[in-house]
Amino acid sequence: MQFKRLLDTLARSSAQAVTTLGAGQKEQDELKDYLYVETRIEKDFRDLLNSNLSSESVIFLCGSSGDGKSEILKRYYETYSDRIRFHLDATHAFKPDQDAIEALDQLFDEHRESDKPLVIGINVGMLFNFASQGHPRHENIRSAIESYLQSGDEISVSYKFLNFEQYPKFSIEDGKTGSSFISELFSRVVASTESNPLHLAYLDAVRTNPSTLTLNYELLKHEQVRDRIVHLLLSARLKFDQFLSARALLDFVHHLICGPSLLFNNLFVAGHNDLSDVISHFDPCTIRSRSIDQFLIQHPLGIREEAFDEFQNSVQEALGIVDIESAGWLRFFYLFQDIAIGNNFHQRFKKDFEQPLYDRYIEIWRLHKSYDGSAEERQKLRSFYKDELVYALVRFGNRLDPSLTAKQHLFLCSRNGVFISAVADIKPDLKRIENEEMANIHEFPVCLKVGDEPLQTFNVNLSFLELVSKINDGYRPNKHDKNTIVILEEIVDDVIKLVIRSNKLMLSDGRQHVYLTNEIEDSEIVVGGVE
Repeated sequence: MQFKRLLDTLARSSAQAVTTLGAGQKEQDELKDYLYVETRIEKDFRDLLNSNLSSESVIFLCGSSGDGKSEILKRYYETYSDRIRFHLDATHAFKPDQDAIEALDQLFDEHRESDKPLVIGINVGMLFNFASQGHPRHENIRSAIESYLQSGDEISVSYKFLNFEQYPKFSIEDGKTGSSFISELFSRVVASTESNPLHLAYLDAVRTNPSTLTLNYELLKHEQVRDRIVHLLLSARLKFDQFLSARALLDFVHHLICGPSLLFNNLFVAGHNDLSDVISHFDPCTIRSRSIDQFLIQHPLGIREEAFDEFQNSVQEALGIVDIESAGWLRFFYLFQDIAIGNNFHQRFKKDFEQPLYDRYIEIWRLHKSYDGSAEERQKLRSFYKDELVYALVRFGNRLDPSLTAKQHLFLCSRNGVFISAVADIKPDLKRIENEEMANIHEFPVCLKVGDEPLQTFNVNLSFLELVSKINDGYRPNKHDKNTIVILEEIVDDVIKLVIRSNKLMLSDGRQHVYLTNEIEDSEIVVGGVE
């Protein structure tokens, strides 16, 4: 099969994008089998199939469209279908005039009369729909689904749920944050082995018809390039909560190789692929620094450094890349920054490409994930809470009277031009942090207390941490930050509800401060502390 035709199998638009129980073309099925990467959810699913399932058992393999439910179900269908019934897609009806809810009602009716356990591949959205719209005769199933969706609890041993959302693509591996699934998938695409149909087709294409496709495939063979792409996908996950399904990743690989330009341009140019549309927000051409701006301006004008000309020749000799525009060169510099080429002119820009906010987020996420109460980790967490998070909360709460922040007070209200505040003794609740469960990398739980009173745990994502950093640098949030401001305001309100119980308040008119102390034992309020 031609290289291009085999690559097209990876595209979302391909007829082979969705797995069914029917047989596809031999070469395409071989490629799909070769590219398949076993995940932890599949291992847990297999263990569940091998457990002591009763005939009343129903296993819901749930998630979102394209995450690989059908692929897993098909792989186990032949082995287990003699004793387990499989329903690959809960959106499919059994009759033309039947909707998906009616089809599920029929499926559960048939299961009730069957002597086999039932396995269903179902989207979370369809779970919601059936919980609310399924027939009352299946109230036990609807209740089990509703309980799982609300709290994650399985209220019956007969109904088991395996959800792809509970198996995050990114995790800490060997002290580094990455994705073994995505990295292995990318590695399989370009592996130089006889068992890789794409590699064999590529070798044939190089001999008979070398093209941009073969060049892009060669560029993707560099492990450092693939690692950089995985890092970008992580950034997209953190910044935009981007969903990464197996089907979307394969379509993304197809776009990188078969897109309209060279791989490093395909990666960042929007309008051709869903993931590239998101990654385009991280285009290095949008980074503002003196060296980047200077390169982007001088290159089109023909103002060239001798070192760059030498580097360009090295790139042509090593990779066969010629005639790139300035934006393309900058994207190349970014993607190949960890690979030595010629005089390494491209590594001059390495510092400009750094993402300190993302690195800081990962560091704080790791501290929460692995916190074990050790003195070193306790000190690092205290520093983050005190110097960054709590400081930003207090500054935001005192935006009407910034002078209160230096006094470690929190603004409560104002009456007739007088500001009323109290000491804000906000600190981390480290014991709760130690007991918190963390499933996904796109957020971590924050546990605070005011004095000895705990605040409700809330989750912090990258956007929230970014706003915290901006506030500490003097930024005043506005309507463009409305989603994050809502969270800030809720936290400050919760703090105020506890701070307002203080026995000591401060009144300020901008010129002087007066303290009111409630002496409970003496049943009197003492006025003093005038400054």
